[in-house]
Amino acid sequence: MKKRNPIPVLVVAVALLGTGCATKQFDPVSGRQVRNMYTLQEDIQLGRGVLNDAVKTMREEGVGINQDLRMLATLTNMMLRIAAVSHYPDLPYEVTLFHTNIVNAAAAPGGQLLFFEGLYHPKTGLVRGDDELAAVMAHEIAHVTARHTTKNITKAMPVNMLLLVGALAAEMTENEDLALAFGAAFVVYHGLILPKYSRADEHEADILGMFYMAKAGFDPRAAPRVWKRVHDREGSSGLMKYISSHPAHKDRYRTLDRHLQEAIAIYETSRGVSP
Repeated sequence: MKKRNPIPVLVVAVALLGTGCATKQFDPVSGRQVRNMYTLQEDIQLGRGVLNDAVKTMREEGVGINQDLRMLATLTNMMLRIAAVSHYPDLPYEVTLFHTNIVNAAAAPGGQLLFFEGLYHPKTGLVRGDDELAAVMAHEIAHVTARHTTKNITKAMPVNMLLLVGALAAEMTENEDLALAFGAAFVVYHGLILPKYSRADEHEADILGMFYMAKAGFDPRAAPRVWKRVHDREGSSGLMKYISSHPAHKDRYRTLDRHLQEAIAIYETSRGVSP
């Protein structure tokens, strides 16, 4: 059987590779030019799509949404206070509350914040009191303002395209072993090397979020306290520390502790307390 010529496929893929990652934008969080092929408006649209999918899934599972109006008002007020002192105060921030025992919160691009009732359950939850809840809120807002999701999509584009080129070329030349190798490389890259949020992203969101909450008048000592509690509950095994998308819990609260005095000074200034 005659082998097909992979050159046209390679030309198209390389052209896409050149156009997909060309956009540089100023990042006010880092103060540097960064690559991001999404605009802020596209972040907002993407985030709304994520929220719509989450709402649809939760409704299909029979999960209540935004039913506790008092807690929703508390979260919304907290969100507005923290967002106002962030690097992107004018994004259309919105918090959605899901009444499920999931102990988590999440952020989608453009300002969509998803909170789960299990996070603050009085017996089994993780956070205790408004300051600790604000620590989680500020962390999620930091993911939004640092634009971690769309930066990571942009960062993944060159590798995605190269893996696509290799897989297509292997298919066109009917090299089954090579096609399997490229498929395995794709799994490894997305499973280990480029998780949804990298460990570096999580560290940035931890520190940036602690400074945001301090500027908004929430006690930043709550931030390392939350991660210390997570560590006390779950610990951190050696292997998982390296393959998890999140840093080890002990690393997180120790890193926050190193920045705590600076955050406390910001907090006291925000409250009008003289150093």
